[in-house]
Amino acid sequence: PDGYKAISKAYDLNFNKVRTMEPKLRYQAVEKGDINLIDAYSTDAELKQYDMVILEDDKHVFPPYQGAPMFKEKYLKEHPEIIKPLNKLAGKITDEEMQEMNYKVTVKDEDPYHVAKEYLEKHNLVK
Repeated sequence: PDGYKAISKAYDLNFNKVRTMEPKLRYQAVEKGDINLIDAYSTDAELKQYDMVILEDDKHVFPPYQGAPMFKEKYLKEHPEIIKPLNKLAGKITDEEMQEMNYKVTVKDEDPYHVAKEYLEKHNLVK
């Protein structure tokens, strides 16, 4: 399983049974009590949905992950006007904000366009 050896070594933890499963199933398994611990992205909607507690990785076993917009070069050449506004987002969205937006879209079934627009308007990134 991803990262188990590194976590085990850094935190001196040993589990008798380690399983790999699909991300959606992991949260359901914790909720049912079938498993006790999972690794997750701090922006996962399910953390809020299942009221999970996030443990701090103070030994930095997992590197931080930051989302970034990615485009084909051809698209950017055709639409150079999007570069400047997108650069305004750099480093702006916190894990908590992204988790909340993911929650609204995946759990509450809100429209991704409206969720993103609401965030951008709230932070004065669009008019």
